[in-house]
Amino acid sequence: MSEENVEMVRRAMEQYGVPMDTPPFVDQFWDPEGDYYPVRKIPNARPCHGRKEIARWHAEYMDTWDRWEYAIRRLIAVGDDRVFVHARVHAEGHESGVKLDADLYFCAWLRQGRFFRWEDHLTLLGALHALGLSGETLEAAGLSE
Repeated sequence: MSEENVEMVRRAMEQYGVPMDTPPFVDQFWDPEGDYYPVRKIPNARPCHGRKEIARWHAEYMDTWDRWEYAIRRLIAVGDDRVFVHARVHAEGHESGVKLDADLYFCAWLRQGRFFRWEDHLTLLGALHALGLSGETLEAAGLSE
């Protein structure tokens, strides 16, 4: 199951970007009762529950960008139900023109092939702790590839 979960996360991340048809994306990948926790430092960030809230938040957020794409650096199964992701995001603001080129860390929990929890983190340490792992590096947390 863990390899299937890794592939599900990979497919979702490959489809996520600008432009994007958000409601079908959320319906395809999310459990109806899923929870999404964006990076708290993002303006207007708020926890979202259920497909409708998750789709609304993602649509609003993506409207602020002309370009948004990921370069996946690491994608690692954590047990049978979680996936750790380290990705580089490349984005450009719609009105502001601000360019974003940064590392982000994602934690995905899956149940029956759908996301039921997803957390975005700015730091590796934050992501590892969210997944219930100790250590400050992937190796120390037991996630060597």
